[in-house]
Amino acid sequence: MPFRWRPDGKFITNLSNTRRIMPFLMHGRTESTVYYEQHVEVEKAWKFVENFQKETGLKASILHLIIWRSAQVLNERPGLNRFVAGRRIYQRDGIWISFSMKKEMNDDAPLVVVKKKINPDWTFEETVREIQGGIKKGREGAKSVSDKEMDLVFLFPMFMVSFFTWLLRTLNHFGWLPRSMIKADELYSSVFIANLGSIGLQPAYHHLYEWGNTPIFMALGTNEPRMALDERGRPAVKDMMTIKYSFDERINDGFYSIKALELLKNLVENPEMDLEKSTPEKVTEDEALAV
Repeated sequence: MPFRWRPDGKFITNLSNTRRIMPFLMHGRTESTVYYEQHVEVEKAWKFVENFQKETGLKASILHLIIWRSAQVLNERPGLNRFVAGRRIYQRDGIWISFSMKKEMNDDAPLVVVKKKINPDWTFEETVREIQGGIKKGREGAKSVSDKEMDLVFLFPMFMVSFFTWLLRTLNHFGWLPRSMIKADELYSSVFIANLGSIGLQPAYHHLYEWGNTPIFMALGTNEPRMALDERGRPAVKDMMTIKYSFDERINDGFYSIKALELLKNLVENPEMDLEKSTPEKVTEDEALAV
């Protein structure tokens, strides 16, 4: 049936009418964005990463840990691994995570964006090796497929550029965009992570793009001491990272989404914990809508 299949996802047929009407009530991601903030304790996470580096000799950071755990959460809570296109809600094929970084630590250095398909069954080491390959390629200066396509587009007059972008948006609306273009474009992903903490900044809420179909943006901040409760419920100063989320509420409701983000927080704070021990009780679509 037309529009029920795309190169990057499958049309979801068993949604409630309340969920199905959402893309018609809110046409774009900018008007359907929900914002959420977390303060994540990172003491155990840093120890986990440091021990991993000593044992393997591989360079890693909390960003790698967050990518690894995000893939597990998106697999466990697939209601967040969705996107809206053409007023329809699709289940994404695979878990694709994009993240940005500076090529060099100075104002004029270009921003490099890496997109990777992450297998949720990978170990932390396997995930780190996959990510490091993408980072190395990005920092070597080789142009991505998207960069090459934009270089070609801007050889034409501006009115032709406007026509090309209109044409691509139309193809995306109907699910006719070629698989090769979707795979190469970093804004067709499950989640986009902006690691502002790596350049010493605190996060801001990032807007969602109308281009592509990425429904979740995560902005990571630098670590800083904050007051929190210890294991006995007493006030204590702890090393915390602020994460700010922007997500498209049309793909799922806030109750389901926030439970997924709290699962991610728990897994990052306890990197040695098995996913099964940290997984919340399953929540169906109808139960979530009833809240």
